[in-house]
Amino acid sequence: METVIYMPQLAPDEFLGIFIVATLVLVFGVGYAALITLSKMGFVPRKWQPFGYIFWILQAYSLYDLSIRIHSNPFTAKVLTVAMMIYLIAPHLYFYLVEESEKRYESAEDSQPIN
Repeated sequence: METVIYMPQLAPDEFLGIFIVATLVLVFGVGYAALITLSKMGFVPRKWQPFGYIFWILQAYSLYDLSIRIHSNPFTAKVLTVAMMIYLIAPHLYFYLVEESEKRYESAEDSQPIN
């Protein structure tokens, strides 16, 4: 028995729209990561951080629009949703772990005697 995979055809006139929306996903994702990272590192004031979340919302909407345009199946839509949630949390988790490790190793260095 031969397995057949059904792939919906993309209309040729949809290519430009798909290309633009996919590019927006990347641009908004970089904007989110940049603003969150720069605000956490102190290069820009913390008041810029909400603009990073606006970029994340725009990225999530663009990814949703892209999944509609390419006719994603329900499983793929769920995977994309989970990926966006992880992308929202990942920078915060990274900087939390960095801060905690700095605290841990600073206290360990303070307790060691100097020769």
